[in-house]
Amino acid sequence: MTDPAAKTRRAPKGEKRREELLDAALQVFSREGYSGASVARVAAVAGLSVAGLLHHYPSKISLLMGVLQRRDEINQRIADQVRAEKTLCGLLGSLRAINAANANAPGVVRAFTILNAESLLDAQPAWAWFQQRYEGIQRRLQGQFADLVAAGEVRSDVDIPGLVEEILAMMDGLQIQWLRFPERVDLVARFDTYLARVEAAIRT
Repeated sequence: MTDPAAKTRRAPKGEKRREELLDAALQVFSREGYSGASVARVAAVAGLSVAGLLHHYPSKISLLMGVLQRRDEINQRIADQVRAEKTLCGLLGSLRAINAANANAPGVVRAFTILNAESLLDAQPAWAWFQQRYEGIQRRLQGQFADLVAAGEVRSDVDIPGLVEEILAMMDGLQIQWLRFPERVDLVARFDTYLARVEAAIRT
């Protein structure tokens, strides 16, 4: 009979190993992209056999999904912590916080950007994930800005869908320039300045 307590004791070790595998996959994806990366290379970076890696992630696709999901979960926690108050300052502050966190993780941003570009091909395994991700982010931000219009903080004549598209384009495009010219582009300062202009333009 299996001891439930033993299972509980083993769980943290298994979780730690999965985190290490995702870190290794992130390193490999950031250098080689999804198409060029191999499970064997990820296993080598993590110090595991291929069989050991496949025990936790049975395919390269599942490893990719783990990397993507983990990154978004971290960003969502950051946003939730900052946006305690449902105000315009809180919403823009959550976007600033996510951008600032990205500035401290260039490897993560590089891997995510490469995978995002690769997923524009509908045969790529992450195509559906990225489609759903952007649709979900757009719906969520549009809803949050609409709530602020109803609360009287944001002008009623603001094109909310257009504003959300612009903010997401600014975040993604600025990250590409920052990755290419890290000494020249200040990711945090540039985005903060942009959001200050947005706030001045849309606040009632």
